[in-house]
Amino acid sequence: MLFLLFHIGGDRYVIDARKVLEVVPLVKLNNFSSAPDYIAGLCNYRGAPVPSIDMRYLIENVSSQPFMSTRILIVKYNAGGEGLDHLLGVIAENAIETIVLEESGFRQAAIQSSEQNYVSKIMTDARGIIQWIAVDQLVSSRDRDILYGSEVEMGE
Repeated sequence: MLFLLFHIGGDRYVIDARKVLEVVPLVKLNNFSSAPDYIAGLCNYRGAPVPSIDMRYLIENVSSQPFMSTRILIVKYNAGGEGLDHLLGVIAENAIETIVLEESGFRQAAIQSSEQNYVSKIMTDARGIIQWIAVDQLVSSRDRDILYGSEVEMGE
């Protein structure tokens, strides 16, 4: 299975490449004042405003650095399990490589502490631990309403 690999500090994370529509350079984001702190802002993706999550802020409470390797991953985000896909930007540092991993090599993450359980599975290889980010779990239901409005609840 193909994954997009990125790093936060010395930790490695992957996102299922089937969820990634495009990898774009880090661009200036517009403020989204009512959004939670881990939402870095809105990016303009092909004329559509796309809320963008800062993964480093979400995990470490520190904003991502604007390195040449910092990218915005435009992903398909299923907002509520109704088959409704929305666009979501995922800001990731050192997002410059793909990796093929066997899905069977992952096991369920042991820590499931909140509704926002975005690390769904983990595995180890010769270089250490790899954590699988479940894109559809990146945003809590409360924050989904802020980002995408009532259409999520209505299934429109």
